[in-house]
Amino acid sequence: MTLTQILKTLVTIILVISFLLVTVSAYQQHRRISALAELSDATTAIVTRLSVEELAYVDNDGNLHMYTIDPAKLEGLSTRREFGGENFDFQVSVRYEAGGERVLGPFGSTPPEDRTRGSLAVSCVLYENAHFLPAKLSVMAWRA
Repeated sequence: MTLTQILKTLVTIILVISFLLVTVSAYQQHRRISALAELSDATTAIVTRLSVEELAYVDNDGNLHMYTIDPAKLEGLSTRREFGGENFDFQVSVRYEAGGERVLGPFGSTPPEDRTRGSLAVSCVLYENAHFLPAKLSVMAWRA
């Protein structure tokens, strides 16, 4: 083999190895971004379901008031959901103003330190003592 052939072979090997490393790295990054997108979607779905169905205040006539939180429903809340075949745990709290900031919660298990967590807060209203108070519903979710 001549020196030129050896150099061409080495350059080819280096290019192939570089291509493989870039491909593997891109795949890992794609998986990480996909997992974060799934976590974001699950967190959004949890907040939406809580605020428009599960925690929503129902008046004496049976009318459901979306984005109006009934604090009595927080106590028995199940904090695990399944989306797309995956289980997600979450923690929920409600911050509101009533002569100073107050917090209901957190309800649910403590988020693990070693897992990626998604959080989302939405404006809502808290129905307490026959009064509507401005509030914020906060949810932190992670894969179970």
